[in-house]
Amino acid sequence: MESSPFFAYSFLSPIYHENIYSYEPSHEFLDVVRAALGERWKIRERGFWASCSPDDREDLEHGWKIHLSSTQANAVETLTIVAGIMSSARIAFKFCADRRMLKMSLGKGWSRFQIGKFIAIYPRNVDEFAAILVELHAATSHLHGPYILTDRPYRDSKVVYYRYGVHRGKPSVDATGRSASGFFLPDGSWYNDVRGPTFRLPPGIVDPLLQRPQELPSSTATVRKPDQPKTVRLKDRYVIQGAIKFNATGGIYRGIDTETQREVIVREVRGKLGHLERESEDDPAFILKREARVLKKLSHTGLVPEYIDLFQAWDHWFLVVEKLDAISLWGHSMEFYFSNEYQSTGFGLDRILSSIREIGEGLQVIHSHGVVLRDLTKNNILFTKSDKRIKFIDFEFAFEVDDAGPWVQGWTPGYASAEQASAQRPSVADDCYAFGVLILDMLTFSAAGLELGRENIFRKLALVLSDLGLPAELMTLILGLMHTEPDRRWSVAQALSFLEAIDLPLVQRRMFPSREQLLDIASPSPDLVSRIDDVITGLEEFLNSTMDLAREDRLWPASPEVFVTNPVSLEYGATGVALFLLQRQGAVSAPVLDWIERRAAAKLCPPGLYSGLSGVALGLLLAGRRDAARAMMARVADDGLVFDRAGLYYGCAGVGLTWLHFWSTTGEEAFLDEAIRIGDWLLGHAVDSERGLSWPTGDKTYLGLAEGQCGVALFLLYLGSATGRDDFVASAGRAIDFDLSYATRVAGRIVWKVHTNSREHAPNLPHHRYGSAGVGAVCIRYFALTGDRRYHDMAVDCAHTVRTRMSNKIWQDEGSAGYGEFLLDMAFFLNEPRFRDIAFYQAEAILAHALDRPVGMAFGGLDHYRICADYSYGSAGIGIFLDRLLNGTKRLLMLDHLLPARVTTSRHGARHAGIPARSAPLGQQASAATRLAVRFSAATDAAQIASPASASKLPTHPGDVHP
Repeated sequence: MESSPFFAYSFLSPIYHENIYSYEPSHEFLDVVRAALGERWKIRERGFWASCSPDDREDLEHGWKIHLSSTQANAVETLTIVAGIMSSARIAFKFCADRRMLKMSLGKGWSRFQIGKFIAIYPRNVDEFAAILVELHAATSHLHGPYILTDRPYRDSKVVYYRYGVHRGKPSVDATGRSASGFFLPDGSWYNDVRGPTFRLPPGIVDPLLQRPQELPSSTATVRKPDQPKTVRLKDRYVIQGAIKFNATGGIYRGIDTETQREVIVREVRGKLGHLERESEDDPAFILKREARVLKKLSHTGLVPEYIDLFQAWDHWFLVVEKLDAISLWGHSMEFYFSNEYQSTGFGLDRILSSIREIGEGLQVIHSHGVVLRDLTKNNILFTKSDKRIKFIDFEFAFEVDDAGPWVQGWTPGYASAEQASAQRPSVADDCYAFGVLILDMLTFSAAGLELGRENIFRKLALVLSDLGLPAELMTLILGLMHTEPDRRWSVAQALSFLEAIDLPLVQRRMFPSREQLLDIASPSPDLVSRIDDVITGLEEFLNSTMDLAREDRLWPASPEVFVTNPVSLEYGATGVALFLLQRQGAVSAPVLDWIERRAAAKLCPPGLYSGLSGVALGLLLAGRRDAARAMMARVADDGLVFDRAGLYYGCAGVGLTWLHFWSTTGEEAFLDEAIRIGDWLLGHAVDSERGLSWPTGDKTYLGLAEGQCGVALFLLYLGSATGRDDFVASAGRAIDFDLSYATRVAGRIVWKVHTNSREHAPNLPHHRYGSAGVGAVCIRYFALTGDRRYHDMAVDCAHTVRTRMSNKIWQDEGSAGYGEFLLDMAFFLNEPRFRDIAFYQAEAILAHALDRPVGMAFGGLDHYRICADYSYGSAGIGIFLDRLLNGTKRLLMLDHLLPARVTTSRHGARHAGIPARSAPLGQQASAATRLAVRFSAATDAAQIASPASASKLPTHPGDVHP
């Protein structure tokens, strides 16, 4: 189940992500199988799958396997047939454990490479494989099921498919900790058993059922040269030019209508899938046909894409509409805030009000035609680029009010009224509620968090309105539309009438502080300091109350990634939480450390700092378990994955940083030698270009701290400082330069994309993991080491970027906690406490999302959808920042005591009563760094900070900052 979409880990609990393996299936399917198998079979129910093995089972590591697909209607019949045949042949198999799992596996949120796989069969050899296929084909020839993309269909069967792949396999993980499904080929090379959209065979494996290679029955390809692109032509009219996106039940494509030469959008829905079938067993294209009907009804309004065609080809249905040159409301709303650096509140408010008005008026027209949208979200509203006209798209959930037939039971998280979520008959009031959520989302980008903490999101809204100088009437408008009682909920007409009474401000102000106003910030109030302290205490109480030592899959509630990686990592597992408790309490309880040690030994873990054993070993070292930590690093030293990639989070730079921690803590030169070995490897494997030094990961070259070149630079600058080697320091600078060469400016803010080949419209990121906060944290340290003011100026640029708290993200890896950590770095290295004040400002935004629990307090994870305790996207990482902010603790994972003493000026001191100043660097190991450092002036006054020499030397783009 490691390849399952993460939504599979959120259906068991409305509060936490839970392991799907803990799901207890109903007995309808199990009873069928038990009746067919009889004795001498082992049946194991484990979440999604139920596995059946004869007592004398012989497991293969890899080989041919068979899949059968099914619909809900014929599932029991299919299972009855297959179980009977398997019982006689005594061949192991597994099946979707019950109807709920089958329904989930046929939905559009499932993996498109796993959809349709109802039963999997594991023959012991080629002869058995061929014989059982014949028998299955004959017994199921009357049945139909979804097409399985990864497999080859057997003859003309509509349900029997096969492929070559892993059976038992050898347990393996990649550098991120995720399962690496595969096996060794006869020549000793590793083959990754990747599930893709086509049938594939490992090198040297021949399909025993074919005399010669042949196309799949579903293919319409003509013979072509290997380098000639395949042309897909539908209905002998629509030429497909490329895919926009896929889901499990189909895709959305760009194309050309050859009859009119117009650009079109083609939406595909694959046949025999539960996403459609569950609404109408008599007509599998029921939803798509209704969507076409709604489009035809509304096309003349100009509010929807023009309907062009609906047709069936093979087993699939296709809806064709005009292609719009437009951006989503998500992108359009960025212009409210990030059109230019000096944007005024009046300008932004005018854009906000006019957009609300246009959406509301369009909604009224749609309602007047008897249509309820029921999926009014920021991604389903477009604004044309040429004239900014509104267009509504995606009518999958739409309902015609005079239709007595069924309706789709579904919604987008956060946008559904209680009536829609409970599957009541659709009404216009559903859209009124969603209209209110839409306005809220335009302002906070946090709608998904409404289901977990409605009041928190309204607190966030109040903060945004105050920060941006927007009128409080917007809160009144949203509350009216989002009233929980339908008969008291505002209509669209009421909302538009109220909107007309909102005036633009008479006195204009900037929406965000300018670059020159970076340090114009008030000191934190005593109340804010007290609330932060209360939240930190609440986090401790929550973690103590939710720790479950009896579980093996996780120790605390966590992001769903904990179930597809390992339960002990720094990133998502127990180590990150334990480090927060260590920072707060000075110790970690023995049972927690025992649990971490035991699970790290039992679970396959990569060597990485964030993903695996290096991070766990560092946690054990800091918690006082030196022998266990040493033993774990001995495992790391022998792991071939160390040099699989270079980056800080998952690669050898992170492992090298861990060795430096061991050397710094113990003083043992052998640990420094290991770090030097990695440093030398990095220098020997760098790609040298005019941009700087880089270390590609596969076919991508990442940017930023986590997997980018700045993460490698962080390790190298510490290593250079520790050893006195100029080559490490110089290489660190050139690695930083590589990332800086890809920086861009959006509305005066410096941001980065994820990697060098990111598409033009990919998000521009300010975060710690990828983006400004992470890059800035490395730049300020390089400045501290070398005195090169270019890196000081870049760090200040990055600080300006993260000055705003206009973000829906609050975590270490993305959002306010990571921003705050970097701002505290700036306060420390520049001895400028106003950066600390900005960190308090960010902390206040985080507190708006604090959730009261039966015991203590916690925070939601990514999208604020479920409570998570982990370091990267959960409560522990937030707690580590808040504790550092309040108590002056050193930054986790950093080795800043290896750098030269920070700048000191008498006029900058701790200004907040009861808040300790940041302690001086630790240890006496900065001597090499002091010899390396270029002497630099202590004059870091506000004027210099506000006007860096590099401020205007980067390309400027009108794109959006991803909040």
